[in-house]
Amino acid sequence: MNEVIEVLKEINKNLEELKEKDNLPRLIYAKEISDNYQINRNKAIEFCKKYGTKFGGYCIESDKFKEILQTKGIEILKEVN
Repeated sequence: MNEVIEVLKEINKNLEELKEKDNLPRLIYAKEISDNYQINRNKAIEFCKKYGTKFGGYCIESDKFKEILQTKGIEILKEVN
C-alpha cells in the first residue's frame, strides 16, 4: 500500500511541475478551426491529419497553425484533401 502512495505522490509532483511550465504548446482542435474559420468539420479534421496530430482528437499546435496560414494562406483550409 505504501508503494502505491509513493507512486501517486510522484505522479502528483510531476503534474505540478508540468503545470508550472509556461512553454507548453497550445493545441487548436479541428472543432475550433471549423468554428472560427467557417469551414466544415471534415475539412478541419483533414487539415489536422495532414499538418497536426491526434491528441484526444485531431489538433495542431498554434504556432505551426499560424506558420502554415502565413506561408500558404487561408485558402489551404479549403483545399486540403
